Amino acid sequence: MPQTIVPPSATPIPGPMPEVLQNYTPVTAEWLKKPEDGNWFHFRRTYDGWGFSPLKEITPDNVARLQPVWSMATGQVEGHQAPPIVNNGVMFVATPGNQMLAIEAKTGNILWRYKRTLPEDVVHLHPTNRGVALYGDKVYFASADCVLVALDAKTGKEVWTAKVDDYKKAYYMSLAPLVVDGKVILGASGGELGVRGFVAAMDAETGKELWKTYTVPAPGEPGSETWPAGGDHYKRGGGAIW
Repeated sequence: MPQTIVPPSATPIPGPMPEVLQNYTPVTAEWLKKPEDGNWFHFRRTYDGWGFSPLKEITPDNVARLQPVWSMATGQVEGHQAPPIVNNGVMFVATPGNQMLAIEAKTGNILWRYKRTLPEDVVHLHPTNRGVALYGDKVYFASADCVLVALDAKTGKEVWTAKVDDYKKAYYMSLAPLVVDGKVILGASGGELGVRGFVAAMDAETGKELWKTYTVPAPGEPGSETWPAGGDHYKRGGGAIW
């Protein structure tokens, strides 16, 4: 019996586009290399993973006096593992449940909400999502059904989707994509289910796959000479990217 899959949805807030979205500035490759002090573009802010903010308003002398300004509920109760990614006052937060929120960082107001409905037969042992990537006017989201989604940063609407691998072979994704030189770098989970781990690069403008390298090479692939000749080790999975 064929299954019905509800199409993915982007839910904007009714009314005119908020000023913070109207003023959204596309992210450049240079910004990714050296973010402005008030922005947070990567999982740990910079490519070197330092995880340090150069802002000086909060100091060791005043940190004990901090007070909550706002809070919000994402609608998901599982463990949240994604850092907020921030550009020009817009905060992008990925949550469990294959969802992403755009939030006004100053007020906590939800600007738009995106949630991609998953096929009923997808297997994802870790239903969380560990973050998104920004580049140009797009937000990149790794959907659990092993699909890379590019969204318009101002509206949350899909620009394109690209199949990274086949979820029916037990691949799934929970990682935060990484943009480098116009390429979206990502891998897949599923090693515990026997998939072959890989790292892939997709074109940031079109979603076209540019290359894919398996972490355990098959005979004839680069690096295969370091494994026993004639072995079937590459069929046994492993090396999945979390």
